[in-house]
Amino acid sequence: MNLWLAILLLVLPVALAIVAVWLARRYEKRGPIVRFPEVAAERPNDLNFGYAIILGFVLVAALGTFQDARQAAIDEARAVTTLSRTALTMPAPLRDDLSHQLVCYARQVIEYDWGNEDVDGGAAGSRFVDATMDRISQTVARASQGEVVRDAALGALLQGEAELREARSLRLDQSGQLPALFWLMVIVGAILVITLSAVLLASEFTWFQVLITCGSALIIAFTLVLIAALDHPYSSNAPLPIVEPVAMQSSLDSVVRFASDPAVDRPCP
Repeated sequence: MNLWLAILLLVLPVALAIVAVWLARRYEKRGPIVRFPEVAAERPNDLNFGYAIILGFVLVAALGTFQDARQAAIDEARAVTTLSRTALTMPAPLRDDLSHQLVCYARQVIEYDWGNEDVDGGAAGSRFVDATMDRISQTVARASQGEVVRDAALGALLQGEAELREARSLRLDQSGQLPALFWLMVIVGAILVITLSAVLLASEFTWFQVLITCGSALIIAFTLVLIAALDHPYSSNAPLPIVEPVAMQSSLDSVVRFASDPAVDRPCP
């Protein structure tokens, strides 16, 4: 979610509330909109309560997406670190190649693959990281040829490569998990709640009608922004990114620090 979408989600409900209040006051001058104003004035509380239950349900689902996304990022970073430690048991040429490729992988995940949907990332992932992942697989395949690596170390190497590939796939799958029906439900519900609140309070004082209607709209707007942010936890376009590549940066530093090759931090191809 980018900054402009966040602003739009904040402005639209409040603008709708102002328009709804203006129309309700205008038609109220021609005659009562509702038959029993005293009873109608109590209905917005029921509307807000019902809609709050719906919002809470969607918010819990978005929070689950966020928690899964954070864990997926940690698991991917842990897979990089684990594979780099396994690489230390390999002969020098293969060890140095794999260590450098893991450094490139971590760099490119941070720079290109971290929810940079407008450039080269997003749910499909960056082609740079795809290429580096393929080179890692090729290096692991080289290690399995002949008797260059012991069976135990080779098994750990193959398992580490598979875990890294799976961890990245899981991370990419965690962006934008809420079904479109959820968004339709909360948006239609917001329109109904704001509009009906303005209509049912048309017989009240103007300041009270504006306070209740616009206040409800503002709370709904902030909740929608929060849900949108939680549903796109890796978005680099967000004003405040929810999940940042802190774990991957720590893994990158760890790989460089423990690598046997002094030039492991050289530029990537």
